[in-house]
Amino acid sequence: MKHANNIAREWSFLLKIKTFFYKLLVEQFIIIKNSKKSKRFLEIGPGEHKIDNFETINIVKSPSTDYIGDATKKINFPNQTFDIIYASHVLEHTPWYKLDDTIYEWARVLKSGGILEIWVPDGLKIAKAFCDAELGINSDYEKDGWFRFNKEKDSTIWFSGRIFSYGDGLGTRGHFNYHLAVFSERYLKKLLSDAGFKDIERMKNEECRGYDHGWINLGIKGIKK
Repeated sequence: MKHANNIAREWSFLLKIKTFFYKLLVEQFIIIKNSKKSKRFLEIGPGEHKIDNFETINIVKSPSTDYIGDATKKINFPNQTFDIIYASHVLEHTPWYKLDDTIYEWARVLKSGGILEIWVPDGLKIAKAFCDAELGINSDYEKDGWFRFNKEKDSTIWFSGRIFSYGDGLGTRGHFNYHLAVFSERYLKKLLSDAGFKDIERMKNEECRGYDHGWINLGIKGIKK
């Protein structure tokens, strides 16, 4: 019995090694294929469906993911690789004290003259809706529909959900789906300016390439100098 268990463990270990190298080969094939393109576009943190002509990187594997990597740290691309980088509702999952480093890293792999497009929850709009509700000015927040774990539609619970998100919904500490930063238009523009971008402007919701998060959507784009 002990011998059989040892064999099972060895086979399991070999299978893990085989899977690892297979994934590595697939990723290298994708890298080589995409490196031949004259223009390259990258989406950070893709949704369920890929945007046409965009390569994708995500912290977790999914059918829409080309590369596995943590975009808040150094990502495995050479300097000035991409013509467009698009990140929708990703940056709020980055610790607020690492935002500068993250934007600088995204700028590193973006070509000079390339465009960075970022969408995040509009913290100012969310905060105003919360304050208006608490002060009895209006209850516009009730139109939002973001009421998981909040049957009574309490404005403070709604605000907590909108600002911090739900993680995995089980209370697991450190889950990647929690929100760790809050943004305003002014602050997001400042982050891009500090990282060496020009022609920084707010985008309209119609310019969103992927899923439209509605009234809380804040989109800012800039051109790398």
